[in-house]
Amino acid sequence: MYIETSYYRQGDNAKLNSPKLQFGGSMCLTFYYHMYGSTIGTLNVIINGNNVFTASGDKGNNWLRAAVDVHVWGMYAV
Repeated sequence: MYIETSYYRQGDNAKLNSPKLQFGGSMCLTFYYHMYGSTIGTLNVIINGNNVFTASGDKGNNWLRAAVDVHVWGMYAV
């Protein structure tokens, strides 16, 4: 997903919802993200209403890898 933030307006928001995924106890959610520029906001990863990852602001012109340990059971969207 690409979101342009150069012309940010207060209240702008974008959401990417996954289909429901099967979680079974202790697992590792791994993904890459790119947050570059002075107008970058905040990235939140939420599972079952719980924020499991947050990154804010300029992280440089690089793709960064995140690995989040999650401990949930059942079917949830990310």
